[in-house]
Order: sequence, then structure tokens, then C-alpha cells
Amino acid sequence: MQAQDLSEKHALKVTWLGLVANLILALAKGFIGIIGNSSALIADAGHSVSDLLSDGITLWAVRMSGIPKDKNHPYGHGKFETVGTFIIALLLLFTGIGVAWHVFNKMDAPQVPGTIALWMAGIAIIIKEALFQVTRMVGRRSGSRILLANAWHHRTDAISSVAALVGIAGAQWGVPLMDPIAGMLVAGLIIKTGIDIGYESIRELTDETVEEEVISELGKIMSGIEGVVHYHEMRARRMGPHLLVDLHIEVDSMMSISAAHQVAERVRLGILEKLPAVNEVLVHVDAEDDFFGEEGSEIPQNIVLMRPQTEIENDVKKMLAQIPEIQGITHIYCHYLNQKLTVQVNILLDADMRIRDAQKIASTARRKIEQIKDIDSADLHLELDDAL
Repeated sequence: MQAQDLSEKHALKVTWLGLVANLILALAKGFIGIIGNSSALIADAGHSVSDLLSDGITLWAVRMSGIPKDKNHPYGHGKFETVGTFIIALLLLFTGIGVAWHVFNKMDAPQVPGTIALWMAGIAIIIKEALFQVTRMVGRRSGSRILLANAWHHRTDAISSVAALVGIAGAQWGVPLMDPIAGMLVAGLIIKTGIDIGYESIRELTDETVEEEVISELGKIMSGIEGVVHYHEMRARRMGPHLLVDLHIEVDSMMSISAAHQVAERVRLGILEKLPAVNEVLVHVDAEDDFFGEEGSEIPQNIVLMRPQTEIENDVKKMLAQIPEIQGITHIYCHYLNQKLTVQVNILLDADMRIRDAQKIASTARRKIEQIKDIDSADLHLELDDAL
């Protein structure tokens, strides 16, 4: 939890840094773009305004995603980051369209920008590239998708400033149309970035399968866990900076429930330990492979449920009550495998009884139990009465 708090603290710091820088750049680009007659720089100022808004959304999303689980959000608040990323994508799209419209209206009467606009574009490139590097570093360390999206937003702003720089320089060198052309290029970059980020956030919101390397890493972890005979139906989905994983494991069909639970816990803790991005693991334990198919396809069998165990136990007890030599029943276990029911029964006999006689009684009991509806086979275990 302390590591998570530290990551959130770093995320907030770098976002505040970006917000202040974008505020200064937006004002400076807009002002110098107007006095320097540069359509490209004004378009770039619009990009910085969208950066400023995205920083605000990022701050909100990071704070919300850091809220612990509660009754209404049992899986945490990680999806707020995804929602924030989608809003950023929409802002980019609208900004790009608005910038394109502004520049298009300037196409008919292009002007030659002043030298001050050239210097402003160069300064903006340096600042935005530095912000990209710092934000991406923190985003990778914390696993925050929205921070990474915001980092690439900084990078696109740096690229758009490069385009503005080229356009301004071209206009000063005798091609006035280069400035509005650069402005249109900036608008196109903004729109493309919005589409890319929006597509990724929609994939996450619709729980599309996570990256193949995540599934591959999970497979490597599973191969090293003792007690897992087979695994299938492995799924993972993103919840903001976190991953939720669920899977089925197959264990020895004769293993006790408590031992199978231990294997499941080894799986859960192993994944949590080796994949820090995972914060929730759900393990379903199977006594047999309940899937079949070819070439990795997973098609569920038509599972037929056995009767409730209490009904089966009552039928077994009634049938064994007809054998007077059986003094008691200590355990009844039901094993339902391959659509067949095997019943294991531990019966209590007189300690003075000869082994041969005990075997005969057990054989009789087995035949009677196998006459019960739904029971395919019976396995009798003899116990001696230690009370005598």
C-alpha cells in the first residue's frame, strides 16, 4: 500500500508540473502567435490548451483511482483512469478540429511570422520533450495508463511545435503558405493522437483482451507452481493501472478440498508477487478438465449435475442399514468425475471379526450401494471399532 501511495504521489507531482508548464506555454504561444502573425503557433497554443485540460483530467483520474475499494466499487476505482483517458482523447479530437478550422480560414491571406514566433516554437519543443520524458518515466514505474497517455500528449505537442517551427521558418524564407500548412499538419497530429488514445481507452472499457505478453507471463508463472495439473480459461482485464486475473486450475481429482485450496492460494500469491500490476486474482479449482477442443479452442462440456450429496448419503445409509454387521459409517465421499459418480464409504466393523468375513461384508455393501440410482461404482474402506 505504501508503494501504491508513493506512485500516486509521484504521478500527482509530475502532472502538476505539466499543468503549470502548459499554462505558461499556452499563454506565451497564444500571445506571441498573435503579435507575430503565426497561424502555426496559434494552432500550437490550442494544443497546449488541450494539454492543460488533459492535465486537469489526469489529476482528477489519478486521485479517484487511488481511492481504496468500497461497497460500491469492490474492484477499486481504477476505471476512473480509463474514463479520464477517454475524455482526454475527446478533448484532443475537438481541439484538432477547432485548430484545423482556424488555420483553414487563414489560408487565403497567409502572413509572414516574426522572428519571435520562431524562438517561441524552439523553446516549446525543449520544454515539451522534457515533460514527455519525465511523465513517461513516472507512468512506466507506476503502470498508469493515463500518465502514459498524458506523456504522449506532451510528445505530440513537441512534434506540433517542430511543425510550427518549420512552417514559421519556411514562411520567413519566402514561402508564406508554409505557416498555415504547418498549422494544418499540427491539427492533423492532434486528431490522430486523439483517435489513438481514444481507441486504447475504448478497448480497456470494453474489457478487450490485454496484451499477449501479460498472458504469456502468467503462463510462465503457472508452469512453476506445484500441484497444478493443468490450467485453462485464463483471462485478464485492465482496471486503470491494475490488472484483474481469473483462471481455472485442475488438481488431482482425489485431493482434499483443503489441499486444493492450498494449491489455489499458491497460484494467487505467486501471480501477485511476480506481477506487481495485478491486484486481484480469482482462482477456480477443477478436479478434472472441464473443457475440450482443438488447437487451443475452449468449448465447455455439457455438464450434468449430480444429485445433492445429502440425498446420496441418505440413500447409502438406508441401504447399509440392511446389513446388521455394519456398526456404523464414519465417512461418505462423493467423487463426480467424467460424468460418473463414485462413492467412497468408510464402514465400522467389530474389531474381533476375521478379515475374510469383513471382506465379504464389504463386498455385499458395495453391490448394494451400486444398486442406488446415479451411483456408478462404490469403494468400501473397512475400519475397526477402537471403542472395544
